[in-house]
Amino acid sequence: MAAKNTFQVHREVYQSRLNLSDDPDATQYQAISGLAVAGLLAGLLSLLAFASPLLWVLAVVAVMVNVKALRWVAANAPALLGRKAALTGLALSVFTVFAIPVDWLLYRAFLRQEARQFAELWFDYLRTDHPLLAHQLTVAPSMRGRLDDRKLWESYQDIEARQMLRQYLARPEVRTLLALGDRAIVRYYATESQWADGPRDRVYQTFAVTFPDTDGLKTFFVGLSMQREVDLPTRHAYWQVVASAGGVKPKRLGGDGAPPSF
Repeated sequence: MAAKNTFQVHREVYQSRLNLSDDPDATQYQAISGLAVAGLLAGLLSLLAFASPLLWVLAVVAVMVNVKALRWVAANAPALLGRKAALTGLALSVFTVFAIPVDWLLYRAFLRQEARQFAELWFDYLRTDHPLLAHQLTVAPSMRGRLDDRKLWESYQDIEARQMLRQYLARPEVRTLLALGDRAIVRYYATESQWADGPRDRVYQTFAVTFPDTDGLKTFFVGLSMQREVDLPTRHAYWQVVASAGGVKPKRLGGDGAPPSF
């Protein structure tokens, strides 16, 4: 009896030191759900879709994994842990699923607006009889002179540059806009198409040009194909008029919407 009492005393001492409980449920082992951990990692990885929208599908997969993890943890509670991890992964993946399309749409709208402003600058240069400045907008940004430089004409002193300029000024749409001058009223009509071309963004837009004639107002359409490229060292974005064409027919008027080429 004395030995039994001694064992009971020692047991109570050990329990008090180790904070043990006689309740078997309190000492039950609780494992962490591997599916919940995988869902959390998938939710974190889904944020990479902001760098590459093609990874958006990863966010969709992460949503399904985390939903399944929550159901599995709930079905095996309280023996299985991981609900908070699955909820965190679910929140991240759901946010990504909805944020990426919105971000993509906003970026496309931003590109259209930037392209429109750049195109209007090209039209203004021709309408105000500044063909050199208009031609500079067709030159690659790395080779383009300063548009506010009074010595810009010096860049056209060599034979090759002058030949390029003559060919440009001979283009029908350029020649017509120069001839019309400020009598031409230019209005944005539509963005026919926009797409990514490697590191460049391409936008093709049409503009309505209205001018007074002997028998009233007349209108024709000019199409501008433009590209935007980011200079990685400076992080500055530059636009360039890749091609232009007059007499085009917008898609809304039955045209094919194909961008012109020089």
